[in-house]
This record gives sequence, C-alpha cells and structure tokens, in this order.
Amino acid sequence: MTTSAAQPAGGDLGNKFFSALLVSFLVLFLAASTLLLLSNVWYLAEAKDSLGKSGWSIFVESLHNPQTHFAVKLSVFSAAISALVCMIVAIPAAYSLSRFRFPFSGVVDTLLDLPIVLPPPVIGISLLIFFRTPAGDVVNHLTPEWLVSAINWLLSLALGERVLENGAWVTKGEIWDDGTTWVYTTRGIILAQFFAACSFGVRAVKAAFDTVGVRHEQVARTLGCTRRQAFFKVVLPMARNGIVAGAVMTWARAIAEFGPILFFCSAVQWKTEVMPIRMFLLNAASQIEEATALVIIMILISALTLLVFKRLGGRGYLW
Repeated sequence: MTTSAAQPAGGDLGNKFFSALLVSFLVLFLAASTLLLLSNVWYLAEAKDSLGKSGWSIFVESLHNPQTHFAVKLSVFSAAISALVCMIVAIPAAYSLSRFRFPFSGVVDTLLDLPIVLPPPVIGISLLIFFRTPAGDVVNHLTPEWLVSAINWLLSLALGERVLENGAWVTKGEIWDDGTTWVYTTRGIILAQFFAACSFGVRAVKAAFDTVGVRHEQVARTLGCTRRQAFFKVVLPMARNGIVAGAVMTWARAIAEFGPILFFCSAVQWKTEVMPIRMFLLNAASQIEEATALVIIMILISALTLLVFKRLGGRGYLW
C-alpha cells in the first residue's frame, strides 16, 4: 500500500497568487524609486525659464558654473578628509567590537548607533552648543596651529584658492581662517561630517572584521605571533577589501551631509557651500534647474559608490 506525498495547503494557484502579491510590493517600490530619480531628467526636458531657455541649457550652464565646481570640489575633498579620520577611529574601534566583549554592551551599541538614527540637525546644533561651553573653549584653545594650517592648505589648494604667484603663495577666497574656533568655518565641515559618518564607518568596518574568523588569529598566535602582529599581518590583509568598501561608503555618507553642516557651519557661498548646501541655496532662490545639475551629480556619485562597494565585496547590510 502506497501513500501519496502531502500536498502544500492552499493549492498551487493560491500559493502562486500570494507569492505574486508579495513580489508586487517590491516591484512597486522599485518602480516608484526609479520614477523619483528619473523625474529630474523628465523635469529638465520640460522646463523653461522666463527667458525661454530650455531646462537642458540651464543644466549645462550650471555644470560650467565656477560656483558649482567649488561646491563639488569642497564636498569631495572635505568628505575625503572626514572619511580618512573616520577610518583612523573606525578600524581599532570596529576590531574591539568584533573581538572583545564589553560590560553594558547594550549601552555601547546604543551610543554607537545613536548618531546614525539621530535627525541630522541634532548633530549640528549639538556641535554648535558644545563650542559655546567651557569644554568647547578648551577644544578651540588646544587645537594645534599645525592642524588648522594643514586643513587650510589642503582645502585651499584643492579648491584653487591658494596659488603660487611670482614665487610666493597667495591666498584667495574666504575659506582660510585664523584657527580661533571651529564654528562657522570651512574646516568645521570636516568635524560635522566626522560625527555624522563615523558611527556608520565603525559598523561598516566591523562587518568586514566579522567575516574574518577568529581561528585565523588563533593559528597565527600559536605560531608565535603577538596579538599586534596577528592584527597587522593576518586580520587587516584578510579584511582589506571590506575596510576599503566601508571607507568608500563612509565617504559617500559624509559627502551627503546637509543638516549638521547647515547648523554648525552655516550656509555661506564660496565658504561652506558643499553640494547639499548649494542645492538648498538654489532652491531657496527658486533656481530649480541649476539645483538639478547637482542632484544628478550626487545621484551618479551614489550609484558609482554602490558599484565600488559591491565590487570590493562589501556586505549588503551593515548592522
């Protein structure tokens, strides 16, 4: 006597309908997201200004605008410095989280993740308030002059505001500051980006360290390596691609910051005018077509960043 295999409850038709219903939500979201991004191109194709110029003409002019170039370069280079500083902090911090157990680990995780989930303006206002306290005065006073000069030099050279004329360096523009405070300065952008993106960098690098088994370190130590040698000779090389992928994503996170920079550094043309700030100023002036040029640039940067992240083997999730 034979027994027939149990049939799935609900029948083939019902199961297929339910599966299609679930997938339809994914398709709907992807379609809505694609339409949202393509609406920028659609708008440029239809738009015209009061003088009859087409949206594409205004878009091209905006791409050639020196102020647009300034915003792009300031965003790219300030975010690069921020990402570098984030990695200096993130690599040892992420390794500690990946390998060691801490008391009150729930509190540690909460404090680490808090900057990620906080509304961005909170970080900017908190920085502004901090530098109005005695502790902020101490930080301003203890900030070494060489650090201020180094940041000023790097940014001014990248932005073309410090040039060599007749054998002498000449400073142009408004980004150079005297080092008395971090508030409302161009270098303050780096500080705002750091606090907004560093937690993200720690999580990204931790995901890379988690993929490296502890056993590799244990074997290295049984062969005579110290913990430091195992870290530099085994763990870092094995996690290298993931760390670079995390650095790329941290840079992308920093380059997109708006709220912290707006509140801590203000929106000053030719000084703190990163791409999100310039879009804000253009939108406030009802110059939507010009702002769309930066929108498309940032979409392309984000897309390329994701491609690099995936190419380097970055984890699809960071939590």
